[in-house]
Amino acid sequence: MNRIGSGARRIRPWATGILSFAVLLVSACAPDSPSTVAEPQATERGEQAFIENCGACHGAGGRGPALSELKALSSAERRDRIRNHPIAGQIPQRLPAHQLSDVIEFLESE
Repeated sequence: MNRIGSGARRIRPWATGILSFAVLLVSACAPDSPSTVAEPQATERGEQAFIENCGACHGAGGRGPALSELKALSSAERRDRIRNHPIAGQIPQRLPAHQLSDVIEFLESE
């Protein structure tokens, strides 16, 4: 057997392992993955952002689902609804990513 073939066989398991680790790392850092450790003030900032940006439609007497309904959704359903808001171009799509993240943190709080 030639030396190139045996070297490739020794490298292949390492390359596969490194590639698998990279895929795992990228998927863990994906923006859609829920955060495991929230910044302490994220919930408060999210509540304030919700009141200022979402409260007109999702507050008392609003035309959208009430806050209690939004909080009752699963995390995946809530994120899907935010991402696919029925009125294109409305707030959540216009919020900066950090503010939207805080709003989601608020909605996922008890």
